[in-house]
Amino acid sequence: MKPTTCDLLITGARPWSEGGALAGADAIAIAGGSIVAVGRSAELEPLATPHTRRIEAGGATVTPGLSDAHIHLLQWARSLDELSLAGAASRAAALERVARHLAERPGPGVVVGRGWDANDWSEAPDREALDEVSGGRPVLLHSRDFHSLWVNSAALARAGITRASRDPEGGRIERDAAGEPTGILREHAVRPFAALEAEAGDGADLARVRRAARRLHALGVTAVHDFEGADAQRLLRTLARDSGPRLRVLMHLPHAALDQALAEGQRSGAGDEWFRLGAIKLFADGTLGSRTAALLAPYDGTSLTGLDLIAPRELVAIVGRALAGGLSVAIHAIGDRACRASLEAFGAAGPAAARVALPPRIEHAQLVDPADVARFAHLGVAASMQPVHCTSDLELVGRFWAGRAASSYPWRTLLDHGTLLAFGSDAPVEDPSIAAGLHAAVTRERADGTPRGGFVPAQRLSLDQALAAYTAAPARLAGWWPRLGILAAGAAADLVVWSADLHRLEPAALLQAFPRFTVIEGTVVHEAAAGAPAPAAIREAPGVEAARSGAVR
Repeated sequence: MKPTTCDLLITGARPWSEGGALAGADAIAIAGGSIVAVGRSAELEPLATPHTRRIEAGGATVTPGLSDAHIHLLQWARSLDELSLAGAASRAAALERVARHLAERPGPGVVVGRGWDANDWSEAPDREALDEVSGGRPVLLHSRDFHSLWVNSAALARAGITRASRDPEGGRIERDAAGEPTGILREHAVRPFAALEAEAGDGADLARVRRAARRLHALGVTAVHDFEGADAQRLLRTLARDSGPRLRVLMHLPHAALDQALAEGQRSGAGDEWFRLGAIKLFADGTLGSRTAALLAPYDGTSLTGLDLIAPRELVAIVGRALAGGLSVAIHAIGDRACRASLEAFGAAGPAAARVALPPRIEHAQLVDPADVARFAHLGVAASMQPVHCTSDLELVGRFWAGRAASSYPWRTLLDHGTLLAFGSDAPVEDPSIAAGLHAAVTRERADGTPRGGFVPAQRLSLDQALAAYTAAPARLAGWWPRLGILAAGAAADLVVWSADLHRLEPAALLQAFPRFTVIEGTVVHEAAAGAPAPAAIREAPGVEAARSGAVR
């Protein structure tokens, strides 16, 4: 029976859902954790009682709750406490941070850091330089893309890596002219250090994940698609179902969990609105930053073509086995060769791909050969992509993919061919700000406005398309549609009240937009602090009607 009262009434809103503004509606009524109605304030006002909480949106956009369709939540939560090397402009600057961190935290324990990027350093990272500031204390430093590891001699010794160690399949131990390990490990060569890194744990991960969840609420994120292992699965299940702060979680399983998942009869889509089993995550290749993304032609100015982390023939077998067992597959594929191999694997699976509950997906798809674009939609493969990767990697694309730049980060082309496109952050590789993602998707510019007009501007999206990639598309990928990802009567009351009417902003001003309120199942889980900029403080663009219609500038 339709409720006669509501718990929460939002008025003065510009509700947005399913690709556009809801014509004539300016209010949303919520009761019992669900949306009762979306309509005119005068029509919904009779549902309010003295106990109804009211939110006046002031003409701002209200969207469904936002999803981060690719995040490593536990790793991001840990990164907020660990040694950060992000933005270090040189090896010396990075080493200075390491030395300071060690001085502030003396002791024998393993030290873990994250975020270095040596692409513009004049001196390459190596173990000898790290030894000078770390001594005998094991130090493990993850690169910005998390596909390379910089370690000192103590860590190499603890992991048993010597000049006699062979490169593992799908990995590389970098060596100096004398054949000695330099302390840089690529891709699967990092695996011997996993146990050493585990020693750095301090039992505080649940507290970290709770703090990270609150930060996601402040960004408008109400659901995540997480790509981690058993530790994260346990913590996020607790977060989603029990102690909170609550997030809806689609939990993907690592490749190593495939055999057990099949033996136990686990199926993608199993679960509920709070915690659901996703896909098996496979790695077809590495990354652009580490020059391990698998390419059809060499990186510009080199003979490198990247690494196949799973050989194409083996990828076909693994994908077929997983899909036949009812498990969907999400394949990390950044280079065009890896994307092609992934599509071939899905195509070889035949009808099995259509029988799984959740769509198969390719993660990142940063370089797609034009001949392969239409195959995504033809095979029913979703593209899970991260807008800020594009703006972060501009120099690297210019350096290594210059002749192929038009095929990089092809969001618009994939959409135009009917591909389901979902957006995320890949945090901790990038910051999980949805506003930053929207800005990157709509402008393909950095925060400073470069490159003017956008990088490969033909691939820019309209704001409506970008919002859909953060709302409806991830809900469909998780099997939560139409309960989630939509503003409609009967849907879960997960929504975001923004600081402005997003469609009336200059594209550059999207970076200044923020959630004033985030609501999950009818409960306000975030409210912006008093004194935050009012919507009117954000400059509107001329010709806003064109922007409101979804036209790309």
